[in-house]
Amino acid sequence: MRISGRSIRLGLTGLAALPALSGCGGIAHLDCDQIAESAQRLSRERPIRIESIANVREMARTGTEVRCTGDATLADGGTAPLYLRAREENGRAEVAYQGIPYP
Repeated sequence: MRISGRSIRLGLTGLAALPALSGCGGIAHLDCDQIAESAQRLSRERPIRIESIANVREMARTGTEVRCTGDATLADGGTAPLYLRAREENGRAEVAYQGIPYP
């Protein structure tokens, strides 16, 4: 079964806190490959599972946020662009991903 683009936009939304990163410099030391790995792990508990993320690249970085993009291969064999974000809030780094760009 192939997933339509609309399903991907609605279904690939996830958020996970990375408590292990608190006190370790927050997101300053995170790169997009690490953020993609976190998103892939997070997807294991979601209806649409990400098998792999290729061509991961950084799009923007501030002191409290990193934005990346990549090409996701889903468990059903479908592919879709993926937008990743790591954001530091209250000393914790949170990783989120979705199928549409962040505003």
